Amino acid sequence: MLSCTWAYTWISVFRAINPESETHPQAAVKVVSYQSTTNRQPIDRRALQKEVQIHSILKHKNVLAFLGSVEYAVASSAPSNYVRGLYILLELCAGGDLFDKISPDVGVDEDLAHLYFTQLMSGLTYIHGQGITHRDIKPENMLLDAQGNLKIADFGLCSVYKYKGKERTLHGTCGSLPYIAPEMNGRPYQGEPVDVWSSGVVLFAMLVGNTPWDEPTYRSPEYTAYLSGELLRIDPWTRISGDALSLLRRMMHPDPTRRASLSQIQRHRWFTRTNPLLSSGKCNDPVSLAERLLHGLIVSGDLHLSLHTDGQRAPVPTSLSLSQPEALPQRPLALSAEGIPSSTAQPALDLRQRMTQVPRTQADEFTQALGFFTQSSAGPMGIVLQLTRFYSTAAPPDITAAVTEALQVQNAQYCVEAMSDASSDWLESYEDDDDSLASRGNVSTESLHGARGARIRLSLVDRRKCALKGEVRIERVAELPPDMGIHAGQPGSFVLMRRSKGNPLEWRRLFRDLCKHPSVRASMAIPRAS
Repeated sequence: MLSCTWAYTWISVFRAINPESETHPQAAVKVVSYQSTTNRQPIDRRALQKEVQIHSILKHKNVLAFLGSVEYAVASSAPSNYVRGLYILLELCAGGDLFDKISPDVGVDEDLAHLYFTQLMSGLTYIHGQGITHRDIKPENMLLDAQGNLKIADFGLCSVYKYKGKERTLHGTCGSLPYIAPEMNGRPYQGEPVDVWSSGVVLFAMLVGNTPWDEPTYRSPEYTAYLSGELLRIDPWTRISGDALSLLRRMMHPDPTRRASLSQIQRHRWFTRTNPLLSSGKCNDPVSLAERLLHGLIVSGDLHLSLHTDGQRAPVPTSLSLSQPEALPQRPLALSAEGIPSSTAQPALDLRQRMTQVPRTQADEFTQALGFFTQSSAGPMGIVLQLTRFYSTAAPPDITAAVTEALQVQNAQYCVEAMSDASSDWLESYEDDDDSLASRGNVSTESLHGARGARIRLSLVDRRKCALKGEVRIERVAELPPDMGIHAGQPGSFVLMRRSKGNPLEWRRLFRDLCKHPSVRASMAIPRAS
């Protein structure tokens, strides 16, 4: 059984269900279609084969597992309902994106940052031990499994830089500008230092919820201030502890020959600090991990959740659940009157006791905990947790108009497409054409709704001058759930934002801005108080 997780241009990612498999009953299927409808450059099949060959040899607890691949190069070779292309079967990371759970401009506490940085270094040390450099370390490529442990993903830009002890220099600028090393400027560079630099930027983003600059060049005032030392005297740099700052400066030294190596990083005093969440390189308490990850969203106002010191939940009025499965949830989802995500209150009950009341395995404690803390009810297709959705009391045409109005404020290009009951998620085609999005942005939303609702494809440039793309799905709901208080039983809409490209922190920022827009906020369904 397959269900589309996201699709963009010629690449789609699906959740695959195989109940008969004991090792991987669920998996992710990355489909690279050779039947692209765009007029852009053709698929580089040699690069795809290199990605498959390299990823297939990597076996490590902090590297996304490669399970297999098959290519249907010509239409006649593809089974019924399959398109011509490359199918890559990967481990499913049920915990979703790490950075989807980090509040913009806030970050996470040092124990959490240390946990995930330790796992990132473990995975990178293994990868480099195989003579491979990743070259695209960034938040989008850091996923979480069902226990909350980090997995390094996407080896499309990796390269072999060391073979039988002999190193070669690399060429070509690749990766996202906020994360790439300054020496990737058209000149030859070494493989290890560029991954060290990118990892330093990722650590910074975990600690403060933002990237330090838009690009590591003199065109960036922030980077120039970093080189002079001025930047270190202002927020958010001043929020970073002395030991963490010491490590960051060694990792992000502009001279790659003076930059810390992977082995030197792992001897640094901040790296070797004790961490109550970490044992033998893995998270030892997935429940506490989930609670502490969500705490950053709570204090920033992205999520409202009252917790007693004994770990019990307190009843919270005017609240909402964000972390829902992909399918329409059985539990309600809404935002507070202030337009800030919160969590539907329930009678106080110890989380570990409640977790014993539903079928689970030891391997899914993290996702179960996230579900309980945010009142998510994951069904058989509710596998990957997302935090960007809500219910609306408005009909699909009305909430679509409100969302498009909010997108115009964000200077986003978009187009609205109808979704009928017959609409399928199977290999949806997304044109990689921003001109097309812009030209269709002012079409009446009333005429672009099917029986099922509408889909808004969007594209914009984020605050770091990087592309941010995805969609807003608006589905008709016959009756809002019982917990919607005075709106329960009334018709409405379910709104889901899904990112296909770009920084998860910036996508969360966009979601927050849309929710605060008066036109959107006015129709958000408010759950009743417990």
